[in-house]
Amino acid sequence: MDSYGAIIERGIVQDAGENGYRVRSISRHGIVTPAIKPIDDAQYAVGTPVYFFLFEDGHGKILAACDE
Repeated sequence: MDSYGAIIERGIVQDAGENGYRVRSISRHGIVTPAIKPIDDAQYAVGTPVYFFLFEDGHGKILAACDE
């Protein structure tokens, strides 16, 4: 499934900061995103499974929480 040219993936919120959330990909082992923000104003705890997308330039968004 594509979102504006990026593939939607499943991941786990690895850490949170004022610049956004870093997400560890479940789909691509070893990939951790740069800080990305949710599409809406949702708040996520470390360890929350989420759907996210990431473009090749490192920009992306968290779409929603998901069941792992």
